[in-house]
Amino acid sequence: MEDSQSEYDFLNFSNDHYIKTNITRDEVIEFSDKIYKINKYGFKQERNIIITNQGIYNLRKTQLKRRIDIKSIKGITLSKISDEFVIHCNDEEYDYQYRSAKKKTIVEIIAKHYYNIIGEELKLFNLNVSSLSTFVTSKKEKMKEKNSSRMPRTDCISVGEYIYGTKSKIDIKKKQSNVKKTHKIISNTKVEMNDFEVIKTIGRGSVGKVLLVKYKSTGDLYSIKSMRKDQILSESLIDNILDEKNILSEGQCEFLLDLAFFFQSPERIYFVTPFMKGGDLYHKLKLEGYLTEDLVKFYTAQIAIALDHLHQYGIAYRDLKPENILIDEDGYIKLCDFGASIHFQGTKKETTFAGSPEYASPEMVTHEGHNIMSDWWSFGILIYELLYGITPFFNKDKNRMYELIETGELKFPKTIMIEDTIKPLKVSEQAKSIITKLLEKNPGSRLGKSGLGEIKSHPFFGNLNFDMIINKKLKSPFKPNISEDDLTCNFDEEYTSMNTEESPVADWINDYQEWFNEFEKDIDEQDND
Repeated sequence: MEDSQSEYDFLNFSNDHYIKTNITRDEVIEFSDKIYKINKYGFKQERNIIITNQGIYNLRKTQLKRRIDIKSIKGITLSKISDEFVIHCNDEEYDYQYRSAKKKTIVEIIAKHYYNIIGEELKLFNLNVSSLSTFVTSKKEKMKEKNSSRMPRTDCISVGEYIYGTKSKIDIKKKQSNVKKTHKIISNTKVEMNDFEVIKTIGRGSVGKVLLVKYKSTGDLYSIKSMRKDQILSESLIDNILDEKNILSEGQCEFLLDLAFFFQSPERIYFVTPFMKGGDLYHKLKLEGYLTEDLVKFYTAQIAIALDHLHQYGIAYRDLKPENILIDEDGYIKLCDFGASIHFQGTKKETTFAGSPEYASPEMVTHEGHNIMSDWWSFGILIYELLYGITPFFNKDKNRMYELIETGELKFPKTIMIEDTIKPLKVSEQAKSIITKLLEKNPGSRLGKSGLGEIKSHPFFGNLNFDMIINKKLKSPFKPNISEDDLTCNFDEEYTSMNTEESPVADWINDYQEWFNEFEKDIDEQDND
C-alpha cells in the first residue's frame, strides 16, 4: 500500500499501522472520516469509514466490522433533503444506510473506482425524501431471498449531474418520461410581492390565503399561497411547509402542482404556482351535485398516477379531497396542498391524525398506525363522493362518523337529493366494486397494496388508456368555461368575496427568522447541512 496520503483521508488512517495491516497491499486509502450508520431501527450509530480504490470499510473505531467490494455495488440512492445515502449491493451482500455531510465526495470517489473496475457508470438515484429506510434491503431479507432488492423504481441520474449539475460524459441510458411538461419550474428566479399585481382571493388555508396574481414583468397569471410565519411556528408546521416546498419543487409528475417561484418576507412564506383556470373539483361538485362516471374515471385515473408517484418515494399524501384537486383549462387535473404529506421510514407507521375527517381511514381514526395504504382508502372515498355527491360515512356528529368509518357498513344509495329534488342515480357495478375493494377496513386486504398496476387493472378502469392520459392525448369529458372578463368564475364565491389584504403578523416572529433559513436553500443544497 502506498504511503502518500489523500487529501480526503481526514482520519489520517494512511499513517495508522494497525489500519494498514487490515487492508490488502494493493489498496490505496482515498477517503476516511467519521460517519453515521443507520441501523434497522432507524437509530444513528457513529462509525468510521474507509474508501480505497477497491473497497469500502466500515469500522467501529478501529475495529473492522465489514468490507464491501466496490465491484459488488449495484447502485447508490441519495436523499435530496438530508445527508442520507444507501449503498445497494449484489445478491451476496446486504445494503448499508449512512449519513454524512461529505456524501458527494464519497459518491464521487466510489463512482470513479466503480467505473475503473466495471467499465460502466455507477447508478445513482436522487430522491426528494429525507429518510431512505424504505429503500434498504436488510441482511435478514438478503438471507431469505438473495435476489431481493429495494432499489428505487425510478430513473437513475448520471454521476456528473449529481456532482457537478451537468450531464456526465459517460452516458447512462435513461428512460424518457412520457409526461408532457406544461410548465417550467423557475423557482431560482428572485422575486418579491411587489413583482405581482394582486387580483383576487381564490382560497384559504389554515395559515393564510391563496391569491390570484399577475406577474408584472410578463403579464402571466399565477396563484400565490401566502402563509403567516407566526402561525406556522405556533402550530409547529415548519417541517410540513418545508416538505411541501420540496414536493412542489420536484416537478416530475404532470398531475402534481409544481412551484414557479418561492420567496419569503419577514412575515410570510410565499409559494407561487401556475394558475389553474378551471378552479377546483369541490366547486364543480358543489354546482352539479355529482359527476358522470366517465368524468370520474378520467379524474381519478390522474389522481391514482399522482398518488403512486408520491408512494414510490415513500410519501403518503394524507389530504385527498375535492378541494385539493385543481382543474386546468384543458380539463386535466393537478393535486395540490402537500402540507399534510409525510415520508414513511421502512415499515414504521404514523399514529397522528391528518387530513379531512370524512376521508380518514379506519387505521387513522383508531390511531393504531397508518401508512400509504390510507391514501387508497381516501381514493375510494373520493370516487364515492364524486359519484354520489356525499361521502359514505358522513355524519354531523363527528364521533359517530368515526364509528361508522371504523365499523359501519358501506351502502350505495339509489337516489340523490339536488336542490330539494330527488333524482335517481345510475352507478355501474364496476364502480361499486372498486369502491368496495378500496374501502376495505383492513389495509392489508385493501386494493392498492401492490401499487398502481392493481388499480389500473380493475374493471372500473378497464376501457381507459392510461398512456393516453399520461401523454394528455385523451380529450377530457369536461372542459371548463374560461372567462377573460371574470378570471375567477370557476372559484367559489366564499373565497372570491374575501378581501385580498394580508392580516397583521405578531411582532415576536422577528426573533425567530433563523428558523426559516432552510427555505432559502435549493433541495440539492440541503444535502450538505
